[in-house]
Amino acid sequence: MSNEFFALDAEGGDPIWYLQILMTIKASGDQTGGALGLLDFKTPAGQTPLHVHHHEDEGWYLLEGRISCTCGDETVTAGPGAFIWLPRDVPHRLRFETECHLLQIAIPAGLEVFHKKMGQPAPRIELPPPGQVLDTEKYKRLAAEHGLEIIQLPQWDKEGAKK
Repeated sequence: MSNEFFALDAEGGDPIWYLQILMTIKASGDQTGGALGLLDFKTPAGQTPLHVHHHEDEGWYLLEGRISCTCGDETVTAGPGAFIWLPRDVPHRLRFETECHLLQIAIPAGLEVFHKKMGQPAPRIELPPPGQVLDTEKYKRLAAEHGLEIIQLPQWDKEGAKK
C-alpha cells in the first residue's frame, strides 16, 4: 500500500461493469494507504440489496438523478448536490429512482476490492448492456469475505433488471 500523491483527470480510474452499473475506481486502498476508497457510479433506475457494512462507513454524493435511501428506520429522498452518510453496522438500501451519477466514498478502503471482484473490466465507458444476471452464490461468498451482510436481495423481473 502506498500513501503518496496522485491525481486523475475526469477519464482516469479503473472502470468496471457491475451488473447494470458502470463504476470507476477513482481511489483505492492501495493508493491511499488504506484510508479510503472512492468510486464514481453511473446507474440505471433500480436498487441495491438491503445490506450492512461491518468494516466501513459509506458516504454518497449525488451528482445527477434522484434517489431514496433507507438507513435503519429512516428514509430520505434526494436530488443532485445531496450527501448521504451511512454508518457501518446499520442496515441500508439505495433506490435509484432515475438514472443516477454518484460518488461513493468508503472509509476505510476495501469496498472497492469487493466491487472489482464482483464486476468485470468495462470494455467501454458506458452502462453495461441490459440483462446482466447476478451470480448469487459468488455474491454472498464475496460479501461475507468483505464484511458485508446481505439481508435481502432486490426483486428481479424476467429481463434480469432490478425492480
